Amino acid sequence: MRALSLATVFAALSGFVVIYVASWALGNDEFAAFQAYWGLFFAATGFLDGIMQETTRGVSSARDTGRTGTGRPWRLAATIGSIVLVAALVIGFFWMPLLLRGNAPTSVAATFLAFGLFTYAFQAVLSGVLSGMGLWRQYAGLVALDSGVRLLLAMLAWQLGWGMPAFLLITVVGALSWLFVLLVSQKTRVRTLVDVSRSVLTRRVGSAMLATGASAALITGFPVFVQTTSTPDAGTVATVAGIINAVTLTRAPILVPLQRFQSALIVRFVEHRANLYSSLAAPIGAVLGLGVVGGALAWLIGPWILENFFKDGLQVPGLILAVLTFASACTGSLMVTGAATLASELHRAYVAGWIVASGVAFGILWLAPLSLEAGVCTALVVGPMAGGLVHAVALRGASAAGTADRKDEPSENVT
Repeated sequence: MRALSLATVFAALSGFVVIYVASWALGNDEFAAFQAYWGLFFAATGFLDGIMQETTRGVSSARDTGRTGTGRPWRLAATIGSIVLVAALVIGFFWMPLLLRGNAPTSVAATFLAFGLFTYAFQAVLSGVLSGMGLWRQYAGLVALDSGVRLLLAMLAWQLGWGMPAFLLITVVGALSWLFVLLVSQKTRVRTLVDVSRSVLTRRVGSAMLATGASAALITGFPVFVQTTSTPDAGTVATVAGIINAVTLTRAPILVPLQRFQSALIVRFVEHRANLYSSLAAPIGAVLGLGVVGGALAWLIGPWILENFFKDGLQVPGLILAVLTFASACTGSLMVTGAATLASELHRAYVAGWIVASGVAFGILWLAPLSLEAGVCTALVVGPMAGGLVHAVALRGASAAGTADRKDEPSENVT
């Protein structure tokens, strides 16, 4: 588990460095297009992470209970990946020109995106298999390789002046890491067994993808919605660009590592289904504690960092940085409760919690009569809290009914 901790920290730092390097390697217009492309790819991979989460739960439960079914995650990933490949090519043909605005060949960008998402479907399965089998070193290697490839190529692209097409490829190339890990690790090539039938696995993966899609909209897509719903001159103490940059910077240190720890959390809760509430206390306390400490640091040194290391127009007051950092911890707590609902086989509650969180957050952003800063900060605190409440109510009902003895379909009843 130590190896996974180090790998997640490396993933968070390397992602930040890639974006920072791109800000200097590309012109302002190209950098804006690159950020949009980067956000689109990782929002889409967040949608596909539903495959990883259900594979993790299914493999872990099969090992824990000895119960096996006919579900085949690799075959399902091939089907989903093929559908996503075609969809990305078709949608990219029409939408990529609007996204990149002439800063890169749209056909190349759409092809890179489609191929990256197709391969990521298999990486999601392998991540779930490694986590469910408790192969944490191999999983850490996969996480580190995925991020390290992007970091190395970004530094080369900057030094050699490769330009925008290279950064588009860098965005998606890490999704090939699963193939290398699969080839070099013999333990990963054993037959993958899950605890449910093919139809149940398909349905549950679909539910998990719906939820992870909602979470990706809240985590990765939120800055995009801020951009599209705010005027260039919002009459606030910070620019729209500054707020978007602040949201991105304050979310990465907490949420990127936690996203990588989702599989480990699911396994933890599968093993402690009899006392879920008590097993939730430590990870939620750690996440919120990190949010408080990180918020204090953001208040004290955040403005200095923005002033000295970022371009003009991106400066944000310390108080806003502090609130946004704590808001990231609130989203992190929602990720923890979501992992617990998945481990308890409460798939409908899992989806409902994320949909409520996203709906409340975007509702506040769009409808509340608040300034830009107040609206963003309120949305990112209240939305995740509302979603976490949905999860908590479902887990309370599951605990009372005896979660450990639940079967496939009855386990999805939420009271």
